[in-house]
Amino acid sequence: MRKPGLVESKRHLVGLAIIPVAALGAMCVGVISGLGAYDITVSAWDREISLSTQAATVADVLAAVNISLSPGDKVEPSLDSPVEDGMEIRVERATPVFVRFRGRTFPVFTTEDQVSQILSAAHIQPEPDDVVYPGLDETIAGGEIIRVAKVTFGEVTEEQEIAFDVQRREDSSLEAGLSRVYKSGVPGLVQVIYQVKYEDGVEVSREEKARKIVRDPSPQILLVGSAQEVSRGGRNIRFERALEVTATAYCPCAKCCGPTAVGMTSTGVPAARGVIAVDPRIIPLGTRVYVDGYGEAVAADVGSAIKGHKIDVCFDTHEEALAWGVKKTKVYILR
Repeated sequence: MRKPGLVESKRHLVGLAIIPVAALGAMCVGVISGLGAYDITVSAWDREISLSTQAATVADVLAAVNISLSPGDKVEPSLDSPVEDGMEIRVERATPVFVRFRGRTFPVFTTEDQVSQILSAAHIQPEPDDVVYPGLDETIAGGEIIRVAKVTFGEVTEEQEIAFDVQRREDSSLEAGLSRVYKSGVPGLVQVIYQVKYEDGVEVSREEKARKIVRDPSPQILLVGSAQEVSRGGRNIRFERALEVTATAYCPCAKCCGPTAVGMTSTGVPAARGVIAVDPRIIPLGTRVYVDGYGEAVAADVGSAIKGHKIDVCFDTHEEALAWGVKKTKVYILR
């Protein structure tokens, strides 16, 4: 004979055991349904990747698609943002911009292109007197340089010369074309005070603030010849102007003119006494002259070494040319 209520009790216990198992099953179903994949898009540089992922954060997504970040790279949304279905993740690669600040030049990796934003990213706050190149509102490209220059001011005193005047006085005892310094000029002296602007220690501009005359200039007195007649060998020689020259000598021989000498000048006139070589820029060819210590001649030859106030007088013999040597003399341009 069974005891009343025993079967009912067991059934009751079994029913109690079934309730938690059913609840656990419902919970498991809920967890499994929460592990569904998210459809997202990653835009990185020139690439666009569409994928389904169970990653939890943006950082996990980038790791899953092998995108590594460098300092300054920009990611939107932020790396710790949770992944959502339909999300678009954008990655912008930073490029280096160089900043020159207080004597140092260093790179700043950034995705910004405005100068003020780049300096802010580099934790640089220009002082009120600093100047920034390019300007804070300007934009630049990667690889370019931003210069933040420290501006300082200083005072500089300089002494400068004041040019003297030249006073010309006619002198009838001096040949026309010649001049002599009768009294040397003395430059004056002025003291000038400047306010100087420096950028990073380098002068960029200056402004005159004051000046003081220390010494007045003294003029030069120059005697200018006016005589157009001289006496030589008992005769009066009238001329247009005189030149002071260095005179050398030559003759038509091979020693003076080379082994191919034919005794003719460059103008076709026979090389002989009474012919001189000149620089045509100073004495035109064909000009009649009187050479002190030599006599009358005509400018009818040139020479590679005859430049400026130099002449070469011709003699008939080599001995005469050697005897002349090199002399300082005067040439009178005849009328």
